[in-house]
Formats: sequence, C-alpha cells, structure tokens
Amino acid sequence: MPRLQLQAPRPEPLQHSPLELVVCQVRHERNLVVADAKRALAVHAHLAEKYPTVEEASGVAINILGGPAGVSTAADQQRGWNFRSTDRNWTVVLMPEFVSLETRAYTDWDDFSERLSELVGLVERELQPSLEQRLGLRFIDRITDPKMSTPSEWGGWIDERLLGPILHDAFGPAIKSIQQVVQLDGGDGMEVVLRHGCLLEGPAAGQAWPYLLDYDCSLSRARAFSAGAVRQGVEGLHELALSAFQAALTPRLYEHLLGGG
Repeated sequence: MPRLQLQAPRPEPLQHSPLELVVCQVRHERNLVVADAKRALAVHAHLAEKYPTVEEASGVAINILGGPAGVSTAADQQRGWNFRSTDRNWTVVLMPEFVSLETRAYTDWDDFSERLSELVGLVERELQPSLEQRLGLRFIDRITDPKMSTPSEWGGWIDERLLGPILHDAFGPAIKSIQQVVQLDGGDGMEVVLRHGCLLEGPAAGQAWPYLLDYDCSLSRARAFSAGAVRQGVEGLHELALSAFQAALTPRLYEHLLGGG
C-alpha cells in the first residue's frame, strides 16, 4: 500500500494558531505499581512546580474473554493519578497501561517536547515499564478565524479536495453538520486518522461555521521501553502531524494564520 506523501512541514509559529488541544499518550504493558501512591508521588516530586495538583484517577478497562462457553466480557477497575497545573491547562495522567501529557495552552513544540521528555524519563526511572506498545500524538485544531457564515465559504481556504459535499450544488446549502474520517498510512509503521468538517454554532443572529481538523497520529510497535526511543518516535509523529495539517490548508489560509492577512 502506498504511504502518505507529504512535503516537509514549514516551521514558522502561527500568530493565529487554531490549536485547542494537544495530547501525547505512551501505552505500555499493564504496570500495577502505578496505583502505589508512594511510587506515583516519587514521579510527582520532580514535577510539582509545573503540576502541583494531585488527583486520584480511575477508569474501567473492558477485557474480552474467550472459552468453551463462548465469548464474554469483564470490567476491570483501574486506578491511577492526574497531576494538573494550577490553571488546569496542563495535565499529566499516570494509569496502569499508559502515561499521557495533554494541554489546552500549547505554545510551541519545543516546550511540549521538553515537558514530555521529562515525564517519560521519570516514568522509566520510577515506574519501570518494560514494553512500549503504542505512541499516540493528537492535535485538535478549530479554525474560527476567518469567520464563515456558511460551510461553502471554506472553499478557497481549506483544500477543496477535502471539502467534498460542502461544495456540492445540492448538498452544500442543506448541510446541518458534516464530519469525515480518513485513515491514512503514514509510512514507517505510522498512521494518521484525520477527522475534519464543520458544525454550526452560536445563536442564529451570529451563527458561524468553524472548521475542525483533528489529527490522531500513532505508531504501534512492541519494543523495550526506552525514554530515548519514545522521544524519537514522538518527533516523527509530530513532523507527520504538522505536514498533514499544512497539506489541508490552502496557501491563503496558511498565510492568514501566520498573521499575514
């Protein structure tokens, strides 16, 4: 299967960045020591200045079981921890099967990458997972500037090959909401799931149609857990996500987001 062919990303920071959420998750084998408060607090001790709030977290994992009587499911309660910044814009999540970093206050990749490297290094040292299973890096962009009063106005701003029904003479004017999901081979074991579209929001007098671009990039592999290998893998996912984001925009929109119009 042909892999995704994209141009190398442009590195300039966007003056009008549409980013709403960035999440990186590192999945590993089940590691029950995460539930041990002493071990979790050993990680937090080095992160307390950035994420002073500690909260216990819980989740449910659904296990599928097969046997002579057929297939059944069993719920498994999981316990972990959240570390949050004072403004709650940054969250570290430690769970038995993954560690993640998420933010709604993204400034630049260098800052996010540095925070992630620190976190993964501490997890490797204090919690000692054995196996890296999957890396995931997700960027959710919600473009509200320029403001569009109909979906079809995104023509000339979003690459028209993505807009599809929005530009259809019959379908376009009747659209109440639209979202498409595209699964792409990113090459070298990477994958991109792109969700994109727009949804009417706001009161009738000031309604707007923001455009959503949600890039969920992942790399699945089974290898010894190493903070250095995780960093290298995430760097590749970041470059892929940035290239895919820029490929969805027309030069006109990209220049606008840079601050040129």
